[in-house]
Amino acid sequence: MTDCLAYQLEIDLREKGNRLADMALENGQFNVVFGNLRVGDYVVQRSVVVERKARADFVASLLDGRLFRQAAAMARSPLRSVILVEGTDPGPLPGVHPHSLLGAYISLAVAWRVPVLFSREPSESLVILRLIAEQATALETLEVKRYGYKPKRLARRKHYVLQGLPAIGPKLAAELLAHFGSIENVMTADLDRLMNVRGIGVKKAQAIREVLS
Repeated sequence: MTDCLAYQLEIDLREKGNRLADMALENGQFNVVFGNLRVGDYVVQRSVVVERKARADFVASLLDGRLFRQAAAMARSPLRSVILVEGTDPGPLPGVHPHSLLGAYISLAVAWRVPVLFSREPSESLVILRLIAEQATALETLEVKRYGYKPKRLARRKHYVLQGLPAIGPKLAAELLAHFGSIENVMTADLDRLMNVRGIGVKKAQAIREVLS
C-alpha cells in the first residue's frame, strides 16, 4: 500500500518498541508518526484517541484511580475516544468483585462516553485500529442528521442548536448564549472571545472554530 492510501496513526513515544507499535510500522497500512501525545496512546486518522491497556493494567488503574482520571481527560478531548483492553480474560481476580469491573465498563461508556473495546493479542488490536481508521474515514464524508427530540420553544431551540457544536452540552450551551446574547454572535466569535466563556478552554474553542470556519 502506498503512503497516499495509508491511514494516519500517531503513537505516543511510550509505546515505542511495544509489539503493537512494531506491527503497525511493519504492516504498511499506516503512516506511523511517534510523538508526545497529551491524551491516549494512539490517535487514528487524527480523529479517534485510543488508550491501550493490558488487562492487568486496566484493573490496576481502576483500583488506584488512574482509570477515571484518564477517562476525564479523554472526555475533554475534541476527538472521539475509546479504551482498548488487550489480553485474555484472567478470570476472577483476588479482591476485585466482578460487578466492579462491569460497573467500570458501564460508567466509562455512559457517564464518560468512552467505550471499551477488547482484543486478545496485539494482532487483533491492529485489526481494531484499522477498522477504526476505516470508519473514521467514512465518517468524514457522511452527512450527519440530528434525530430525536426537537424543542418547540425558541429559547430551547437556541440551546439545541448550540449543542451541535463540538463538546458543547446543555450547560455550556447556556453559558455561550448568556455570554454572547445570540447564536449569531457565538458563530462569529473568534478564538479569544470563545475562551472568555467559562468552561471553554483552548481545545474546545479551536474545535468550535474549526467546525464554523
